[in-house]
Amino acid sequence: MRGEIPAFYTEASFRHSPQYEILNGQKGDHEETAKRALNIAKALRESGFVNLNTAVINGMPWIEQVHSAPYLKFLQETSRDINLLVPDSKTKKRDLKAIYPSVHPYNRNPRATNSVAEMGLYMFDTYTPILIDTYEAAIDSASCAIAGAQLLTQGENTVYSLTRPPGHHAEKAMMGGYCYINNAAVAAEFLKTKGAERVAIFDFDLHHGNGTQDIFYDRPDVLFVSIHADPKIKFPYYTGYEDEVGDGQGRGANYNFPLPGGTGDEEYHKKVEEALGIIKKYEPNYLIVSAGFDTHAKDPIGAFNLSTKYYQKLGRSIVNLGIPTLTVQEGGYATKVLGSNVVSYLKGLTEV
Repeated sequence: MRGEIPAFYTEASFRHSPQYEILNGQKGDHEETAKRALNIAKALRESGFVNLNTAVINGMPWIEQVHSAPYLKFLQETSRDINLLVPDSKTKKRDLKAIYPSVHPYNRNPRATNSVAEMGLYMFDTYTPILIDTYEAAIDSASCAIAGAQLLTQGENTVYSLTRPPGHHAEKAMMGGYCYINNAAVAAEFLKTKGAERVAIFDFDLHHGNGTQDIFYDRPDVLFVSIHADPKIKFPYYTGYEDEVGDGQGRGANYNFPLPGGTGDEEYHKKVEEALGIIKKYEPNYLIVSAGFDTHAKDPIGAFNLSTKYYQKLGRSIVNLGIPTLTVQEGGYATKVLGSNVVSYLKGLTEV
């Protein structure tokens, strides 16, 4: 067994509390709740081998390198002005004020000249509302990822960042899939500015990391490898196919492995070995793992049948690469078992 795994979180994660998401016009309870982070934090504290700390770092210099300035301005101002944008008369008792898009661009060169137009320009679904604490939570979540990446540059081999909101669906200038700031991408950008020639990102969330792919699609210095449910059956639907291999100088630095619904431990691990083989051949200075535990058999919005025990095997396979690794938290919505799944994975990272 290796020593303690350093981990970071932010109190702001617990204040981001979307109540509802809208699917096919139907309003339902939001799956990405503060209970997720609370459950993980509790499990980490009880694990005996994770050293959990509050991250204190200014992540804006690297966030601004990943996301467009108009997008960040929109997110900040909308979150700040939520009470002005949503009148009291439009809010039902016990409901939190929240912004959802109501129209999306329908031409090639859209011009957003008011708040309603901007919502559609920067928000690609109705699952990802903006609330009064959303901007702070998203910025602090990305800063947690940077704090973890910073430890790697100081010689640490294994770090975990409890990032919430998650990030891998956030594109350069668009939020969606519960994500606002792309935590993994921001951490990768930080590592690049600290001298890394090559960074690899391995995404094992159930859903394709369209945002991470979007950000690095034309870059050869950041490898993106994703294993996810076939986009024919699962969000985000429009990306995640095998023929998406990168563009320009980034061609050949993007790999997608879509898998069918019902995939279990054994079938999944065969694809993991293939993905990790690609990463090893790339010889990155650092590895960032976008860890989504919505691949678990009990996940309410999942499609795979992975077991809690399997995540330990997955962690062991990753650490055997011998690459300094930062894991950032993505999805996982079976809240009662989420902490156990994360601890199982991290336990695998302690094995050599």
